[in-house]
Amino acid sequence: MKKIILFIVIILIFIVALLYSPYFKELTKTLDEKKVYKIEGIKTTEISTLEGFEFFNRGIISYNNQKTIYTDFDNKILWENQNTEFSNRVFVTDNYIFRQANNNIKVLDKNNQEFVIAEIEGNIINVSRENNKTGMIVKGNGQTLYIMDDNNEIVVDNKEFQDTITGISISDKSDAYSVITLVFENGAFVNNIYYFIEDVELWSSIISKEILIKTKVVNNNVIVIGTENIYFYNDNGKLMWKNKIFNKVLDYEISQGMINILFEKDQAAELLSYNFEGKVMEIKTAPAGSKKLKIADNKTLTYNNNTIYLLHGNKTDKLFEDTESFEDFMIEGNNIYILFKNKIIEGQIK
Repeated sequence: MKKIILFIVIILIFIVALLYSPYFKELTKTLDEKKVYKIEGIKTTEISTLEGFEFFNRGIISYNNQKTIYTDFDNKILWENQNTEFSNRVFVTDNYIFRQANNNIKVLDKNNQEFVIAEIEGNIINVSRENNKTGMIVKGNGQTLYIMDDNNEIVVDNKEFQDTITGISISDKSDAYSVITLVFENGAFVNNIYYFIEDVELWSSIISKEILIKTKVVNNNVIVIGTENIYFYNDNGKLMWKNKIFNKVLDYEISQGMINILFEKDQAAELLSYNFEGKVMEIKTAPAGSKKLKIADNKTLTYNNNTIYLLHGNKTDKLFEDTESFEDFMIEGNNIYILFKNKIIEGQIK
């Protein structure tokens, strides 16, 4: 019995060592490069949409300034919401729809339950969701920031900024959040990076001569992407590293411990993946015409309004192309859903 257990342990150690071996990873990468991916089992469903439309909680939300309609992917209406007032702005997040009418902000959840946020005055500029919290930028006399938790309780109330807020990020580990702002002074762009816990500013930093386009809080560290550099600050505001950017940034995504940036390069595009220590871990060439980046379910895709490409290893496969422009697409496992104004296309990536 002891010999059998010892034999099993040895086999398990061998398998683990093989899986983590660079040779195994290289073999897997080589085999993946030989595959040709395409979409099979394509199904096209005609849909009816209003002025605005987008994916929402595994369905499609469609809206204008008075009505909101939620349908499934088969164009079956799940619920409708009609307003007597005209909405000035409509914002859709992962689980909520925000409608502003006069001085009221009405919020609909995925079950068509409605509530009003009466404490916020001014015009909504942007609404974002991150780590089950909602960030809302409002313009009144200046610009103010509100953050609500998932119970829709305001946890950051009327945080005022003199300069234009260009980005926020809410921590995945604490009540901390980062804000970047922009102002044009003496012929130059000046950015401020702020790091707060509730109303308390823990640190700030000034960056000039470029425009910051993204901030992201990860493990209470702050990653900032600019038009000229990438910055990585620790939770005390110390700059841990800074990498120069040499080409135009087309798109970016920070996920799974990597900073992925799609650059314009010559007549094509290039995807660089940095780890959180600033080291370039992977470089991939993307096809000409690639304008945006999406990473989902361990798949790396670049796309424009008509075409979707899948990048794997050192190879690229064209997954989809259409003469019409699509609005968006989403990936769930091997399933893909491509949303147009009047139709949705479904299929499986194989």
